[in-house]
Amino acid sequence: MNTRFKILVIEDEDNIRENIQELLEAKGYTVRSAPNGKQGILEAIDFRPHLILCDIMMPKMDGFKVLEYIRKTSIVQNTPFIFLTAKIDRSDVRQGMELGADDYLTKPFSSKDLISAIEARLKKHQKIIDEYSKVKHELDTTVFATYYHEFNTPLHGIIGGLNLLLNARTSFNDDQVQELLYSILKSGLRLNHSLANLMLFEEIRRAEVHTELLSMFNSGSTSGNWATRIQTELETLANEIYNRKEDLIFDMQSVDVHISPEYLLRIIVELTDNAFKFSTKGQKVIVSGKAVDENYVIEIKDKGKGFALTDNNDIIPFKQFNRSKFEQQGLGIGLYLVKKLVELNSGDLKINSKENEGTTVTVTLSSFGI
Repeated sequence: MNTRFKILVIEDEDNIRENIQELLEAKGYTVRSAPNGKQGILEAIDFRPHLILCDIMMPKMDGFKVLEYIRKTSIVQNTPFIFLTAKIDRSDVRQGMELGADDYLTKPFSSKDLISAIEARLKKHQKIIDEYSKVKHELDTTVFATYYHEFNTPLHGIIGGLNLLLNARTSFNDDQVQELLYSILKSGLRLNHSLANLMLFEEIRRAEVHTELLSMFNSGSTSGNWATRIQTELETLANEIYNRKEDLIFDMQSVDVHISPEYLLRIIVELTDNAFKFSTKGQKVIVSGKAVDENYVIEIKDKGKGFALTDNNDIIPFKQFNRSKFEQQGLGIGLYLVKKLVELNSGDLKINSKENEGTTVTVTLSSFGI
């Protein structure tokens, strides 16, 4: 009854691989197998399975590298992926969840556990496919592909992590549970960030058509001790998303500024997020702001990868700089949103970036002075 489902088994131990294949074929699945990660990737692209079972510790290429490659390969990137492992290590769980693993099976496992895990994954994935097929003809665009990947990846982390907690909690100690919860939180924050950016993008596009709505973006002002709130937000970003709280250097004055608090926060968070995204642990991210004459000047500086930018006209929606060189998270609209918010508030945006040397972004907004 399962002949329509294809399963790929990637396992370097011959007896385990052969036993799994024999069991699944007896249950009616169409099965292919591979003895190592590199061969497994080739089989996945050719076979296009409905589900992949993959060992973690293998020669030539381990399971994490296999999963990372699968999630970057369009024709198989959404294939349900179950790890087979001799033990569940805290770092393994966290790494697997962040890469988009759907489940773990700890060796030795029973045939019942294996079949149950496979059937549960296939059922959930089929439901997603059925829902997606209803609207695919309306959303089959490059932009939608970006949306889908960016939303689907953290959803995998959230759903997969919760599934492990619900179905295998007794297999984890307290530290491992904490790591899983951290991974779920990280995925949730990433998803929330993407959705918030997408909503703001749509609001700006609508206002550009219905110009009477533009006042909602340029009629606000920020006063009081707002720098403390922004510092808290940036420390949360640095710690929860990048695990780099010690790399953040924050020095901003709270000066009354001609922009709403929501959009001031959005500009600074987005630029700081980019600074962390394109730098590495140990490289400082400096966020400063001060009154200069009748303006407020914000500067976000990093010593990371940098990127090539001719002028601000190159900053357009859904364009990710250096995408061909570096795998990136995000929709590719964050810097564009910063540019639009600064423009709508009669400000100025300057970006000085050199590849492999870092980036300095300067935002100038009108202020009331100190």
